[in-house]
Amino acid sequence: MKKILLGIIIIALFGNCKKDDAIQSSCVSVLLPNYGFDTGNAINLSLALYSSSGINLPGNSLEINGYSVKGFVLYNTGFSIVAYELSDPAHGPNSCSRMTLSGIELSCQCDDGNKYELLSGQQISGATGHCLKAYRVEKNGNIIRVYN
Repeated sequence: MKKILLGIIIIALFGNCKKDDAIQSSCVSVLLPNYGFDTGNAINLSLALYSSSGINLPGNSLEINGYSVKGFVLYNTGFSIVAYELSDPAHGPNSCSRMTLSGIELSCQCDDGNKYELLSGQQISGATGHCLKAYRVEKNGNIIRVYN
């Protein structure tokens, strides 16, 4: 009986946490606005615009504009596809806060040296201690849905 009660308590404690909230709660900046968006069926890998990106292959990335704060980047980790905001979390949105993609790194253009890597979203250069803002990703066949 004690084991069953302990199991119920553990499930109740940990079942209420969303995995992305738990991972990011300590490092995502409050400087970025929380725009709600949903790409729905817009990212269709059957379309030439997206099929040529190679996003289905590990290590490839794809920038998507027109959603979120400054757009987002999709990255294939080899295990899943992740999506991160392209606006540096160390700054409020401004003319230099949109980051540029080079390999598996995103670099801020605000002359502060902030760089983040796409495998985990963690900062690899700079001193702010922030991490990239992650978005939810669902892949169903050739459709990749990204939403907040």
